[in-house]
Amino acid sequence: MPAVRLRAVLTVAVAAGSASACHRPPPTAPVTGEPAPVSDDPALPPGSPAYSAPLCNNDQLLGGLEATHANTRFEHALLRETVLKQIDTGVRPQQSQTLASVGLACQTVTDVPACARLLASTVASTSLFAGSNPLVVRYLVLQSGANVRPVATRSQLLTLLGAIDTPGEARLLAATLGVQPLCGDDSVRTIDGGFRVITKRSHAQCTNQYEGVIVDVVRGQPTIVNTVDLRDRTLSCTTAPTP
Repeated sequence: MPAVRLRAVLTVAVAAGSASACHRPPPTAPVTGEPAPVSDDPALPPGSPAYSAPLCNNDQLLGGLEATHANTRFEHALLRETVLKQIDTGVRPQQSQTLASVGLACQTVTDVPACARLLASTVASTSLFAGSNPLVVRYLVLQSGANVRPVATRSQLLTLLGAIDTPGEARLLAATLGVQPLCGDDSVRTIDGGFRVITKRSHAQCTNQYEGVIVDVVRGQPTIVNTVDLRDRTLSCTTAPTP
């Protein structure tokens, strides 16, 4: 083949190859099978599967109080509920019940009956956990040796917990706002400076309906950062009984 013609053929081939490369689609990213990163958006819309997790029960909630992580030593802890009675001089404890407990009671004392009586009689008239009924209070009772005391304020709880460095502690602290933490695998998420806790609370008008509440626990302070309406419009509204 003459040299002039060969050069022409090679020029056409190179040009065609360059054009093909320019129009070739970019390579796609390989599929790794890893889950997408969790968004830091606090909105979590109503359809988010995060809200389908079960509510923490009292045992799970109190389980966030671990003696090995607490700032104050204790052997036994109770989550107690007390009904108060209004009297002329204020309020008086009327009846109490233990909702959950952790640890073993009165194991290191010489007078076990006296310790048990003190544990049973220790009550508070203020609530650690916010609620709609001021005459029903919930709080913690701690026992360490012969020392028994209530924990009925957030500042007392923070003194007990110290640094909030576990998801269980973040749930317990979030619950002081009067919300119900969820106990799913992804219901507590790590954020800068602390934890994000996914919770619910009963809707103001319908006791059988909920709203989602996102609580950030940062440097020991629980703060509601967003709420979403989770009402199911197909359900009839059940209202709270008139006191």
